[in-house]
Amino acid sequence: MTGRRRRIALLSHCLANQNAKVADYALCPGAVSPLLDLLRAEGFLIQQMPCPEMTFLGVSRWWQVREQYDTPGYHYHCRRVARSVADILEHHLREGCDDLVLIGVDGSPSSGVGVTDHGPDWGGRPEDRPVTHVPGKGVWIGVLEQVLAERGLPRPRMIGVGLELAGFEMVTELRRLTTFLKAGDDDGR
Repeated sequence: MTGRRRRIALLSHCLANQNAKVADYALCPGAVSPLLDLLRAEGFLIQQMPCPEMTFLGVSRWWQVREQYDTPGYHYHCRRVARSVADILEHHLREGCDDLVLIGVDGSPSSGVGVTDHGPDWGGRPEDRPVTHVPGKGVWIGVLEQVLAERGLPRPRMIGVGLELAGFEMVTELRRLTTFLKAGDDDGR
């Protein structure tokens, strides 16, 4: 490669396609454009990951919390999806990836990176019965990390966008993401 860095962003599906979210839960029409614009400005190739919730339960699925997805069947499904992401990651690593990040959705039962939801007795619309958010990873992110480790692939630097958290403000999130992305400039990769 000529002196140009090869930066890859593994992106949770719904950040590039809000239409994949549970009904009435999209923040933006279509894509979260400010996030995509930031990634492009920072020189990242955007690799959208599949949405395991949508491929498991479909577009018309109901709101669920982590405990409802933390089942053997969903884990099995996530492992199948994670293998395809690992294949893509292997390709990028062979091509000389210098910086690999994963951007999830904090507050998500599947794609949460630092915060997931909780509610063993939860059911219904989020506005009808508030969901509790707790530190931790969503089911999909946890399974993806396991599959990458099993294949001997590096763990991407990870961050979650707090779209599903109370008090979310796009400007604040973009500042936090910019700091995170620029940290890859200084870590020797």
